[in-house]
Amino acid sequence: MVQDFKGKNVLVTGAAMGIGRGLSERFAREGANLLLADLEGQGETLGEWARELERAHGIRTWTFCVDLTDLDGPERLHGLACRDAGEVHFLVNNAGVCWFGQYRDMPLDRLQTMLLLNCVAYAKLSRLFLPAMIERNEGGILNVSSVSAFQPVPTLGLYAATKAFTQSLSEALKGELPAGSRVVVSTLNPPFTQTRLIEDAGVPADYIPMMLSFMSVEEVTAAGVVAFKKGRGRFVPGLHNRIFYLGLARLMPHGLLLFFSRLLTRRLSDFIPQPLLDAFGVTGRK
Repeated sequence: MVQDFKGKNVLVTGAAMGIGRGLSERFAREGANLLLADLEGQGETLGEWARELERAHGIRTWTFCVDLTDLDGPERLHGLACRDAGEVHFLVNNAGVCWFGQYRDMPLDRLQTMLLLNCVAYAKLSRLFLPAMIERNEGGILNVSSVSAFQPVPTLGLYAATKAFTQSLSEALKGELPAGSRVVVSTLNPPFTQTRLIEDAGVPADYIPMMLSFMSVEEVTAAGVVAFKKGRGRFVPGLHNRIFYLGLARLMPHGLLLFFSRLLTRRLSDFIPQPLLDAFGVTGRK
């Protein structure tokens, strides 16, 4: 079943930059009207982006500045979106935060923000918008998950756990859809992608998983929207990433997977002297 986005209303959270911005542009190319949501501090950027999309693609846009970590943030966004646009045919849960480092060192406020945004907001927004989609027998939810959802990731432990939550919830919601439903619930599972999320998380340039699977926003979002349009239940961009994360990592004995997770979630400079890395142009320690 192929989804038709033309003339439909698509809500994208975290739309001012990164993957959210890239996804909104891809949906605009498909002729979708866009409801763009982000934090208050991104209001000006969000407004400029909305006007640019309207000019380039002849679509309608609405912008919303809502903090989804507020206790009633998801409910307020749902109410505002339905009030202004009427129907929301597709929901793209994209807003999220990440943190690199030992879990024992994570500030508690960062821990709380990550859980509220990466888990609670996704769960609430899905619950709020899904019933109308089922009633119309049309639309869908695209949850931006991660390849980190498929195995534990030391030094990104809580982030990976929130994405495992998203993955499990998404697959369960798909399983609850009525027989023959035209509603789609999917995940987009990017590898490390060149965005502010990675920069703000403090992920070093020589972090081994990032060096093995780094992709651009354009590569991730172009392939991701095509996969969602085709109704794919989950999609990992990049053939090598699909082979590793959906193949080898899933088939590997659990003990061996944990061993490699512990070994590879390190910095290259933990194993190779920095002067030698500098000679090959690998960014040094921060």
